[in-house]
Amino acid sequence: MTNGKQKGGEYERSICKQLSLWVSKGKDVDLYWRAAMSGGRATVQKGKVRQSGDITAVAPEGHVLTDKLYIECKFYKNLSIDCFIKGKGTLIDFWKIAVKESSKYNKIPVLIFKQNNWPTMFGTSCDGVYLLKIEPPLSYHTEDMHLMKLDDLLKIPFPL
Repeated sequence: MTNGKQKGGEYERSICKQLSLWVSKGKDVDLYWRAAMSGGRATVQKGKVRQSGDITAVAPEGHVLTDKLYIECKFYKNLSIDCFIKGKGTLIDFWKIAVKESSKYNKIPVLIFKQNNWPTMFGTSCDGVYLLKIEPPLSYHTEDMHLMKLDDLLKIPFPL
C-alpha cells in the first residue's frame, strides 16, 4: 500500500513520461521530471524562470513546453468534481492556486488531475487552449478552466 506522497510521486513521474513522449513525438521518455521539492522551488536563469510547478524540463527539447506552461499535478481520492455544479470545492481551489502561481512566473496555468476511478484530466486557461491549438469539450467559464481527458490531448500532434 502506498501513502499519499508516494502516490503523488508515482503519478507525477507517469505524467512526465507521457508529456515527454508527446512533445518528442514518441522518441523520448525523459524530457521532463518532477520538479525539486515538487514545485516548491523555482530557479531563474538569464532572467527566465526555468523551474516552476510540479513538472520541469530536464532536456533542452522539453523547454518548449515548460517555458510557457506552469504545470501542476494532483491525484486525490476525491477532488469534488461536482464543484463545477456547486461552484466550490477542492478542484476549483487547486485551479485557483495554479492560476495565482502561474502568474508569478508569467506562464499559462495547467492542472493535470485524477480522482480515483476517473480518467486523468487536463485543464488550462483560454491562453493554453490558444497556445496548444486544442478544443477542450468542457469549459468552466467562471474560472476560465477548459478541460479534456489527458489521453485525448496526447492523441493530438504536439503543436509547438
